[in-house]
Amino acid sequence: MNSTRRSPLGWVTMGLLAALVATNVVLLALLRTGGPLIGGAFYAFLLVLAWRRRQRDHRSSMVGGLVGLAVHIVEVALAGWSAYPAWMALNLVLPTALAVTAWWADRQGQ
Repeated sequence: MNSTRRSPLGWVTMGLLAALVATNVVLLALLRTGGPLIGGAFYAFLLVLAWRRRQRDHRSSMVGGLVGLAVHIVEVALAGWSAYPAWMALNLVLPTALAVTAWWADRQGQ
């Protein structure tokens, strides 16, 4: 595989990162707290990093998904569900899908 071409799973990883950025932007507009701003910036950074790399290594996206999932699990455990449970559920499901997809993409590239 050419190192400048992105695999289909690489594109899915990028799409999940973009969806996480969008989810956090919506939550920022709805909740007006700092948490979604930090999450949006974190996922935007990972998206830029993934876009610029164009290589088989997806470890940063995988770790980012795991970190995001852990943060949101702790957030739900300590603060409970927000006033927007569907958006909060997306913040649990999308990082999980990101971690699994990035892991799978990384394994496929080896």
